[in-house]
Amino acid sequence: MSDAQPNCAVQMRGITKRFPGVLANDHVDLDVYRGQVLALLGENGAGKSTLMNVLTGLYRPDEGQIVVQGQLAHFRSPRDAIERGIGMVHQHFMLVESLTVVENVMLGLHHLLLPTERVKREVVALSKQYGLQVDPDAFIWQLSVGEQQRVEIIKLLCRGADVLILDEPTAVLTPQESAELARTLRHMAQEGKAIIFITHKLDEVMAFADRVTVLREGRVVSTLRTDETTKKDLARLMVGREVLFRLDKQACQPGAIGLEVENLEALNDKGLPALRGVSFQICAGEILGIAGVAGNGQRELAEVITGLRPATARRVRAHGRDVTNRSPRQVINVGVSHI
Repeated sequence: MSDAQPNCAVQMRGITKRFPGVLANDHVDLDVYRGQVLALLGENGAGKSTLMNVLTGLYRPDEGQIVVQGQLAHFRSPRDAIERGIGMVHQHFMLVESLTVVENVMLGLHHLLLPTERVKREVVALSKQYGLQVDPDAFIWQLSVGEQQRVEIIKLLCRGADVLILDEPTAVLTPQESAELARTLRHMAQEGKAIIFITHKLDEVMAFADRVTVLREGRVVSTLRTDETTKKDLARLMVGREVLFRLDKQACQPGAIGLEVENLEALNDKGLPALRGVSFQICAGEILGIAGVAGNGQRELAEVITGLRPATARRVRAHGRDVTNRSPRQVINVGVSHI
């Protein structure tokens, strides 16, 4: 296309994607530049993931064009996209847990008969180059969630991706891992790769990105440089109104203890410890938040409390009654429900 700038890696023009009863993307224009990190910002359902699924060949657009390195592209599958240097790390990883890191990397290569040691050397080299430390011989099920994400990134790099898309990449990371990811993305951008990360977290946008494109209800409402905007402005663009970042609320006057968890222990689906001595109590009139990166026991805790998973040690009390390892029906009858 004649309007493509020299460092423009990807242009999306007039992209429209419809599903029954839903207009997910409405004539979206997007420019992605080499050497930059672009944040794709929007509320849940704004069309961010759909747009990137179009770019990576998972969906085909109903209208519009995709231009890669100045040439019109028609992607019929993710393989077509990766052949043009575009790959995506999905929010839910696409790894085979029973295979090793190297074996997972080899699955996506054109030449499946490449010597394993050769692929292993490339994995090790990329790990060192970008600070993506991971044991190439480890099985996926042995890795933490953060390490599995590194494997997904290494897979794309081994396939020659120059445009890397990450869908909500920090949703499964600790703050320390998020900071490491930010450094990795910046390193890749400095080497000339184009990075897109999908998010709805304003702090990440300001910390990670050079530019930000805001989507609302399937439309692009603005594209800005992060050094020329603020979190307040981005929040207003996301939701279409002013957003209060500080909420004044009255102090809670707690009543009787409604739920009490005492030194609770339980196993996950793999038979490994998921809960190790968890204790808390919540009183009538209170709202208790359970914070943590995905995969750190939140699901198991809720299931143990509501009778869906056995506790291996200690107890749960609801309204003074011991409900440890009771059936879901018995727990419901005491007044505890699980949504």
